[in-house]
Amino acid sequence: MHDIVSGTNPTAVQIIKGPGMSFGDTNVIDDPLTETSSSTASPVVGRMQGLYMLSSQSGAVLMVTANIVLTSGEYNGSTIAVMGRDDTAADVRELSVVGGTGKFRMASGYVLWKTAAFNVPDATVELHVYLANNANNGTAVDGACASAPTKSSSSGGARMKKLSFAGKWILGVAAAVVGSWVCS
Repeated sequence: MHDIVSGTNPTAVQIIKGPGMSFGDTNVIDDPLTETSSSTASPVVGRMQGLYMLSSQSGAVLMVTANIVLTSGEYNGSTIAVMGRDDTAADVRELSVVGGTGKFRMASGYVLWKTAAFNVPDATVELHVYLANNANNGTAVDGACASAPTKSSSSGGARMKKLSFAGKWILGVAAAVVGSWVCS
């Protein structure tokens, strides 16, 4: 994911200015998701669309609410809804998957993301998305990665699916998603 604040064509724009140095500042985003960490040499496979707000008075902690909107390939038109706390000082952050549409209808799970590059004020973040769905509900999420290994949970028929961009931590997204969606 490529979060571009600078330049003439930003993908993240401040819409609310908080009362102090940064607490309360809110940005709207329409960040490109690409197959690699390169924002220019890699094809766009989707967008991260939503908001993030500086929600801590004691550090660079964001409240994120956004949709991963896939625009190409097998998952074209499907979305994954993400919400949670992003402590940007942490190496790896975990946010919740709270739903989805299309092949990810009724999905739940989590996203692990790691800042791959930070060139103030722009960032590139790598996303690893883990989805769970009821294996007996007939939704397309279960069939999306039929050959991928799954883990049964103790809660019954739920199964976890891993989707990642590029499949390697060193590629990146937080301003740009790196890698193609693959099951592993």
